[in-house]
Amino acid sequence: MSATPMRQDEDRPGAWVYRAPNVDLKRYSRFIVDPVQVYRGSGSSFGGLTDAQMQELAQLLTTESRRALAAGGYPVTTQPGPDTARITLKLVRVDETVGGVATVSRILPIGAIVNIADGSAGGSGSFTGSVIAAAEVHDSQSSKLLAAAVRRHSPATFDLEATLSTMDTARASVHQAAQELRAAVDRVHGRTAR
Repeated sequence: MSATPMRQDEDRPGAWVYRAPNVDLKRYSRFIVDPVQVYRGSGSSFGGLTDAQMQELAQLLTTESRRALAAGGYPVTTQPGPDTARITLKLVRVDETVGGVATVSRILPIGAIVNIADGSAGGSGSFTGSVIAAAEVHDSQSSKLLAAAVRRHSPATFDLEATLSTMDTARASVHQAAQELRAAVDRVHGRTAR
């Protein structure tokens, strides 16, 4: 993606997007979701998680993405074909959660107020980490790059279970990333989220 001319997403601070010119994304209704990779290049950081934990998150994002698309009525396949897009996802970064402190910040009144404001602005809440993931979408037959995005994903502000540890936050963030992938496909197809 380094050579791809990405731009900031106007609807989402800190997100970058690319869409190939003159491409009708709506024609792609079937999807191959490749096994998620863990990016280990410049800018990657994993909030103290082990390699095994990162592989668990990669597998979880693969499974959740396939499940979310299938639940939306989009066939998930392993075979290239017409109207089939290949989605490649990478985990780029995990920001650490300060376990315990993040939870308490949602319970105490002043912390709850700050977190309501942070959540309404698209943040993850105080002392709570997040996951940055990158996605590329290619035509499954020609391998032409159709779209790409780099986004920060975080759990719902008052998901207390997700504030207990960095791994809990990352799991919830990965689930959110899969739901956002499905929502993006729904938007392309003119569907409202189900």
